[in-house]
Amino acid sequence: MRPPGLARIGMMLCGLGLAGCGSLDSAPTPLAGDLLNAPATLNLGGQLLRLTAAPQLVREADRFSVRVNVEASAPASNPAATDPLKVTGIYVFTGAGLWHSPRLSDFSGASNCFTQVCAWGSGSANGFTAGEDVRVIAQLRDASGKTYWLRDARSQNVVSKPLIR
Repeated sequence: MRPPGLARIGMMLCGLGLAGCGSLDSAPTPLAGDLLNAPATLNLGGQLLRLTAAPQLVREADRFSVRVNVEASAPASNPAATDPLKVTGIYVFTGAGLWHSPRLSDFSGASNCFTQVCAWGSGSANGFTAGEDVRVIAQLRDASGKTYWLRDARSQNVVSKPLIR
């Protein structure tokens, strides 16, 4: 039998642990392994979604950007069950490590978006080289706030683009 003092201490420690749990305002920063294990296809409401990416490097401006498109391979079996998706993060694995886009533009409703979801992420080109193979992963969120991860099934080659003035 345990002394009563130890039981009380154990209950207090349990209470402190539970008090530390709470809701987050945003999704936690993912770990590298979690991102690389993100699915290459996502089935939502009967639609099979795939991500395609186009990474670009503008060396003269020291800028890196990547456009992502989420395409549906089949119409939704129940369109009412499928919430619209929005890109809330773009991550790129390079030889130098992980890059997270500091600037993000979702232009899914624009006339030049021919897929279900379109977004553009950009930032500093530190760590990128033209011709390098990279992996691109997008964080998606539906209208109800649920977060999904989707990666491009293929490694993408960083294309060098000239600075247009």
